[in-house]
Amino acid sequence: MSDEVTKRVQDAIFAFSIGDDDQAEKILKQVVAEEKSSIEAYRALSEISLSLGKLNQAEEYCRNALIIDPDDLTAVVSLARILVKKGDKEGAELASAKARLLGWKEELAEE
Repeated sequence: MSDEVTKRVQDAIFAFSIGDDDQAEKILKQVVAEEKSSIEAYRALSEISLSLGKLNQAEEYCRNALIIDPDDLTAVVSLARILVKKGDKEGAELASAKARLLGWKEELAEE
């Protein structure tokens, strides 16, 4: 991720943290429109949408992140959380199982 994209994602996260949800979403949507492979922006959009109760949007953004990197542990965990909120027990269990496997892989790689 370029320094400019990183800065814009951080600006959006800051805007969200001070309650400016609209500005945060606007910044992140501009980032993904310009940088289709910005997994960080999709993750942030997903988390913001989840926090705002926009579950379908949260899932869509999260799945976009997973298209970029199907083994992104952060996105897989987010997907599990979103699916729990949506009442999709089976999907949440599958995502949680995948997250556990990815976590173990990361632990083994560090050893």
